[in-house]
Amino acid sequence: MTINKIMVKMTEKITQKVSSNGRIVIPKDWRDKLAIDDKNLVEMELKDDKTILIKKKIHPLEIEDNLFEGISPFSEEELDEAKKSLFPNEN
Repeated sequence: MTINKIMVKMTEKITQKVSSNGRIVIPKDWRDKLAIDDKNLVEMELKDDKTILIKKKIHPLEIEDNLFEGISPFSEEELDEAKKSLFPNEN
């Protein structure tokens, strides 16, 4: 007898009202999970003219996927300085 494992991804859904100037709010607990703060950029993608995908924009100098979890090759100040020197128009 073989038991197959089924990977189920939990999806969180909310309903938000769009403000008169087109703004929506990303819930605080979601921003915390994604480490999004007021300095971050987000990418928005329109899929099939009916779905909007919003994700945190990752800068090329940032480490993603927890490759070096707990180890920071740059201090926050060094990372900001490197970003400014390499990409002076991104701000």
